[in-house]
Amino acid sequence: MTKLYSLILILMILVSCKSDSFIDLENQQQGSEETNFNFGNSAQRNFNGLVLSTNGSPVSGATVTIGSATAQTNFKGIFVIKNADVKENFAYVKVTKAGFVNGSRTLVPTTGSNRINIMMIPATNTATIATGTTATVSLPNGTKVKFDGSFKDANGNAYSGSVNVAMFHLKSSDQYLNELMPGSFLANNTAGNARVMETYGMLHVQLTGASGQNLQIANGHTAEMTMAIDAAQTSTSPATIPLWSFEETTGIWQEDGSATKVGNAYVGNVSHFSWWNCDVQFPQSILKVTVKNSAGAPMINSLVTLKRASQTYESYGYTDNVGTVSGIIPANEMLVLKVYDVCNTVVYTSNVAPVTAGTTMVLPDIVVTTTGNQYTIQGNIKTCANTEVTDGYAILRLPTSTNYFQFQSVPLSNTGNFSFTAYSCAANTQMILEGYDYTNLKTTGDISFIANSPVMNFNNLVACNAVNEFISYKIDNQNVRYILGGINAQWSGLTSTSPNMPAKQLRINSFSPAGNVFSMVQENMLGTVGSFSTDHSFEFSGGSFNSSTGNVVVQVTNFGAVGTYIDFTVYGTYTDTAGNHTFTATGHVMRDF
Repeated sequence: MTKLYSLILILMILVSCKSDSFIDLENQQQGSEETNFNFGNSAQRNFNGLVLSTNGSPVSGATVTIGSATAQTNFKGIFVIKNADVKENFAYVKVTKAGFVNGSRTLVPTTGSNRINIMMIPATNTATIATGTTATVSLPNGTKVKFDGSFKDANGNAYSGSVNVAMFHLKSSDQYLNELMPGSFLANNTAGNARVMETYGMLHVQLTGASGQNLQIANGHTAEMTMAIDAAQTSTSPATIPLWSFEETTGIWQEDGSATKVGNAYVGNVSHFSWWNCDVQFPQSILKVTVKNSAGAPMINSLVTLKRASQTYESYGYTDNVGTVSGIIPANEMLVLKVYDVCNTVVYTSNVAPVTAGTTMVLPDIVVTTTGNQYTIQGNIKTCANTEVTDGYAILRLPTSTNYFQFQSVPLSNTGNFSFTAYSCAANTQMILEGYDYTNLKTTGDISFIANSPVMNFNNLVACNAVNEFISYKIDNQNVRYILGGINAQWSGLTSTSPNMPAKQLRINSFSPAGNVFSMVQENMLGTVGSFSTDHSFEFSGGSFNSSTGNVVVQVTNFGAVGTYIDFTVYGTYTDTAGNHTFTATGHVMRDF
């Protein structure tokens, strides 16, 4: 099956155009451009989502912002925000955490529970260059940026010294294109017209100084950006293409110059850096459709794709908790619509006739018959006090999947009830169910079971496991391992009072009842937040390494006093007798000493 790139070029944003008037983004989203995008009236909507790192491990402790509402991701990277102030046709979700590139998503919020998938990129340094001299920073695929050596700090002052350059190239064939990219494919061209784009590649560049301060290209200077074209798009790529930069304030791409095709790459000059995008643009219309099974029940989290005849990749979205998906589509184009089941089998396909620009097409409900085994997973969740959970959700997933985001989540009713229509490719499949009490921040924990009956009832599950501190870690593509208790965190201080613990040492040890062991020692730690690439050692269930056998970065993002929390992330690689491995870890642990 062709790789799919999550949550739409086409199926994520619902917009309508006003050709006779302009809406000022400054009034709507605190921006400066004008656009004829119709944001709609103010509204309150509910959201739940999953935030992962690029290797599939959860990003915990990230700050999620929607309008004026904020939340923190939990130890599994999950967040819930209810009654957020948004627009009827536009919600902008922003996610931040130290050590990662800012993540975001824009969408049209439904009146149900809106699911958000975001994949965050570790801010890993690609190269270090010096001011005052020309330098080129390259990636292995041929994408590169040529700097003339002139930079400025956030206050506009000239900067002199070393410059750290972190680069990430996102190609159109990436499996997680839409989870990784910022915003959506909603754009605003130079004429002020809202557009839907088709990408030929994106590039993120982050510049920081010797002290970690943010830098930019100096006023009056530019950098030459060369972006490799994906092999599948080489023959269809135009000779020139618009360049678009992502506006983090508005959540919308803005047309900003153009690039020229040179060989198998696009080359253009840019005056600033964040995200850049090489995209062709289309006028837009709106498509809405609801997917149901043969019994008339909504197909939740079903994959629906659309594709133009010349498009090299399928654009897609997931149905919501009532089986509906909607978004903008290229106007005046014949499109092919497909619905996939959990076994990645096409269970429905049809042509969508060209839709006139500026109009809305509501397709008749699609009824599908899946190729897999169908189950109804239902039950209810109670609190520790044996009352119904009135504010929470349930999650259903398979132990292994080829897609990190392939799971179902449904909000609980006000009596704590939940119901899933689930599918598997084989009989007697193992599944994992978890209930979460959002009000009391407690979970049922993972409940593993074998789906061996058409209807499976899980009555009176109790969400009574408090998650006050945790460590999660992942080796290569293995499942994430969690430690939810038995954690000890100590810092020896500048002058150690313990004969067994050197000065300036952070030591975190744990042992879980499940047998997962984790130990981290970071030497030369001054008791403040910071980033460390040396002087550490790790032992854990499944391996061990230190600074001589590993190449990881330890990012301490919060360092509290005794009785409060230390937050850290670890990402990189290590080598042992079995070969090379990737390693990530996240911790939210209470400081004991």
